[in-house]
Parts: sequence; structure tokens; C-alpha cells
Amino acid sequence: MTFVAGAHVFPGGRVDTGDRFVDAASCCDGLELLPRFSHLDVAGELACRVAAARELVEEAGVLLARRRGDWATTAEAEAVRRQVDGGASFEQVIRAGAWRLALDALVPFAHVVTPALEPRRYDTHFFLAELPAGRQARFDEAESDELVWAAPARALERGLSGEVALLPPTWVTLMQLGSFDSVAALLAWGHARSIERVEPVLTSGPGVRVISIPAAAATPYVDVADAAGDLRFSFEEGRGWRPVPAPFSPIGS
Repeated sequence: MTFVAGAHVFPGGRVDTGDRFVDAASCCDGLELLPRFSHLDVAGELACRVAAARELVEEAGVLLARRRGDWATTAEAEAVRRQVDGGASFEQVIRAGAWRLALDALVPFAHVVTPALEPRRYDTHFFLAELPAGRQARFDEAESDELVWAAPARALERGLSGEVALLPPTWVTLMQLGSFDSVAALLAWGHARSIERVEPVLTSGPGVRVISIPAAAATPYVDVADAAGDLRFSFEEGRGWRPVPAPFSPIGS
């Protein structure tokens, strides 16, 4: 990939023109929940949610959609992915299959913008979702070469050891996810939290790159009472971004 090749990241991508569904109410559930991102209007957040659902199909082979009340199976998700990969629009495939896209299953929880000094700027909206029972994720063999499930604590340990490369927002997200002992508790937190725009600060000099993220952005990993400072990550050649000071203690299970 052109951007951060080799890093372990969550499935995602950009909002495409085709993600702005026409008459979304006829094929999407959860529209009454919009919006959660304060800077977006209803149409803008709808497009973000559709894009998240589409990217999840394309990159992880998971279709968050129902037909007659039943979740799409792994095989049905794979069929949708093949059609989209073949050039069909996501909206066309959803409508032709009589699916209802489960936008209510996507829980917004974070908004992160890349630092101003980065030549490539991204305005990223993060969502939580529970994998429907009995379904499997499968990577696409195009934009990624591996797909893994990992407990947050284990993913943090792999990042600390240098086994995998994690970006600062991924570090912070894993810290947050590890604060919960169940998916239900995590989703409840996502539904209730106030989403603030986070723009990390990049400091760059000869041989040194440090990113600072407000500690408040990492709650509940960082207690609100201690959230006045920053979380800092430095870039090490051959190991990528790592927390400073290191090591910190991964939590969760």
C-alpha cells in the first residue's frame, strides 16, 4: 500500500461517491440513529456508515446486512464481495439481493485526523461492530496479506515486542478496547460516549518523529481524572511507532 505499508490496521477506506445511497430508507436499517458525529449532517454520516459496511465486506468478507431478519452468511458475504470486486456498485448489489444494510450495527466511537505535518491527510471515523454469530471473516488477498483476530492485550504485546507494526491511533484504540470485559459493555460505551475530533501533533526532527495524542482521547484506558496530559509515540526505524515511555502495561484479556 502507498500509505503505511506493512502496518496492522483495522478494515477501512475512503467514502466513495457510490456510498451516498439514493432512498437509503428502502434498503438500510438504523437511519433513525443518525447522526453521532457532530461535524457531519445526516447525509454525511450515512455515507460514512455505508462506506464502513462496504469496506468491511471488501476487506474482511463480513456483510452486516439482514434478509427477512436473518444475518448474511459467510458464503453470502463472499458472493457480495465478488460482485463488488467485479465492478457492481455496492448499492446495486444490496438492492438486487433484497438485503437491508444493518447500519444500526455500526456504533460510532472516535474521530481522528492525521497530523498537519503529514503529507497525506485523512479524516477518519471509527465504528464498533459485533460479528454476527457463526460468521467468519476472510481477508481479500488484494489490499491485505493477513487477517487476524486478537485480544487487545495480545495485540498490544505484539506491538511492544516489534512483532507487528501499529500506528498511534491503533495503539490508542486497542488500549480502549482492552478496558472492557465483554462486547456488550464495549458497545454500550460506544453508544453513550461523546465523540470529539482528535488531531494528533507530529514533531519531526533529524532522526526523530514523535506523535502526541491527548490522553482524554484514550478514555476509559486513561482515567478522566488523569486525562490532562498527552500520550506520546516515537518512530523507531525497523520497529515503527511505539509508546513513550515504553513499556507500558497492556490491560484486558
